[in-house]
Amino acid sequence: MEENFILKLRSNDKVRFIIAGIIWLVHLYGVVQMFFNDDFLEIFNRLRLYTNISNILIFVVVTLYLTGYKDKNWFKYFAVIGLVAILMTGIIFHTLVSDGDVNFDGHIVHTINPILYPIFYFLLVTPGIRLRHFWVSLILPTVYFTVILSLGPWTHWYPYGFMDPTKSSLLQVIGLCIGLLLPVIAIFTLGLLALKKWMEKAVNKA
Repeated sequence: MEENFILKLRSNDKVRFIIAGIIWLVHLYGVVQMFFNDDFLEIFNRLRLYTNISNILIFVVVTLYLTGYKDKNWFKYFAVIGLVAILMTGIIFHTLVSDGDVNFDGHIVHTINPILYPIFYFLLVTPGIRLRHFWVSLILPTVYFTVILSLGPWTHWYPYGFMDPTKSSLLQVIGLCIGLLLPVIAIFTLGLLALKKWMEKAVNKA
């Protein structure tokens, strides 16, 4: 019954676009609000926060879906990169960063979007990608770590304490990012891809 419901939903263009459209509107708000904080001059720093990058990324993914790019071969890889990025944003924020005092806008980008986008991905994005292509999810964090650590000596600004080599050492920061965070992201991605594969197999049996 559940699998039949998903197949019927995916075959109904109107329902698909309504669901994707609602999620797009929430993602749009999440992107727009980050440009209207008290100090607009801090926009460059805000755009270097992984939270904001991941929210912009998923907004772009849903926009591409709604504008007819969902059948492009590269889209499914782009969608997975967004999935891992926004889930890491939500999980890390609520387990390691948040002190519980989060305003509405904070919940949009750290809670609501990390919930809505996986619903969009697992419900509407097909097909999934192969397990051996898990490495695509490592592209964004690798580029992110590289850019932040490269700019740091000139900007004297690091978005997160664990990425600040002045509090430990550059070698320790690189070891943490490459030796711990990237393997965790890789394993997390494999789990998500396996879940997607299982779900699609179940749906297609209906």
